[in-house]
Amino acid sequence: MGIDTENPVPGYSVGSTNAIQRASTSTTMRTRLKSSLALPVLITITLIVLIGSTQTTLFVAEATWSNILRASSFIIIVACFEALVLISGGLDLSVGASFLTGAMTAALIAQQTGSVALAFLGAVAVGFGIGTINGLLINWLKISPIIATLATMFAVSAIVITLSGGLAIAPLPDAFNQIGSAKWGMIPAIFICAIVIAIGVHIVLEYTDWGTRIRAIGGNKEAAQKMGINVALTSFLIYACTGAFSAVAGGLQAASLGSGSPTFGVGMELTVIAAVVIGGVSIYGAVGTIPGVVAGAVLLTLITVGLVLLRISGSLQDFYVGLVLVIAVVIDRFRKERMFKTSVKKKGS
Repeated sequence: MGIDTENPVPGYSVGSTNAIQRASTSTTMRTRLKSSLALPVLITITLIVLIGSTQTTLFVAEATWSNILRASSFIIIVACFEALVLISGGLDLSVGASFLTGAMTAALIAQQTGSVALAFLGAVAVGFGIGTINGLLINWLKISPIIATLATMFAVSAIVITLSGGLAIAPLPDAFNQIGSAKWGMIPAIFICAIVIAIGVHIVLEYTDWGTRIRAIGGNKEAAQKMGINVALTSFLIYACTGAFSAVAGGLQAASLGSGSPTFGVGMELTVIAAVVIGGVSIYGAVGTIPGVVAGAVLLTLITVGLVLLRISGSLQDFYVGLVLVIAVVIDRFRKERMFKTSVKKKGS
């Protein structure tokens, strides 16, 4: 989706005193929610639960949904920041490596010091470091995001597995493990943490100038630069934050399972990208909402758990996830074409 150089972002004026001036929030949100797949995804979740519950009562069991919410929490956290990367026109394939590094770092520090705070500070630090490397490679050395983050993914994973000797870090202190086991009713505390983070990212994306810059860069980098946006710095910060919070999610999984394992994060980058795209974030940049991403993460987890409950083989589980992803991408393609035609009609009228 291109951005007009005279009016790069709908509702924003180049000549404003702040360079980027936020438009009417209600109008902007209505437009973005209409283009989001959040509602279709929620409808799909409801249909899956209704149909599944006719096959087994486990679909509506409290324990099942507690597990679904816990499992989706890690995807939600990472997916929210991967969404920012995609909306800005980038791609981060190293989130699984950041997740792994955060888990192993948090587990090691917790085991050695017994401090929960130090464990997560350590996870944030190493994750931020990985994101910083990505940001520097992409924005200052001008390496393609897919190449830069793929290289980081392989390098970081190899280093962590080598240093750990391929062994899990366990047992971990009770204070650290309690973070993963705590609940509020049937809702895991980790899920509440994930939703709080998602709300924070949503506020940043929809109600701040930084969020506007992210969309502007994803729509048209050249136009964004003409607006006075520091494209390199904005993109750098997005990758750094993505690395940091992916590592936090890894630390939370270590707390949830009571160990740090070198198998954590394997394939997570593809799972996260699937959740983001299913949730309505455009692979072409600029378009997407965080509520849609949260719904996409829950749907993806529900499909995986639901197929297990229905005793469908593991190979077919991947098939159904892939099918949903293809449908989401096709919808995104038609949505992009419709938006382009609408833009052409408005300019011609």
